Amino acid sequence: MTSDHPYKKSLSIKARLAALLALVFLSAQFLTAAHAATYGKTDHLHNGHPCIVASIVKKSTDLDVDTASAVELEAVPAWLEALPLPVAIAKPTPKAGQIRAPPHHV
Repeated sequence: MTSDHPYKKSLSIKARLAALLALVFLSAQFLTAAHAATYGKTDHLHNGHPCIVASIVKKSTDLDVDTASAVELEAVPAWLEALPLPVAIAKPTPKAGQIRAPPHHV
């Protein structure tokens, strides 16, 4: 008995797509690493045109920023007043009544 359930077919298609995307990602990483190993960070040409990979890396490093400087704050601002802590409202304690009876509040 063979099961030709459409859900099982979609799983195999999803698995194939996931494997294909993983292969594309890994090959892009490999080719980028091979290009960086061959040419380094220097400006270079491919068939008389500037390398697009090197220009993208240069533009992304231009976007790097310095670390943020420390912000100095006053100890306590003059306009800030200390507020009193809230007081808990006393609740009446229920007294136990008969079994299955509602609580009796005094």
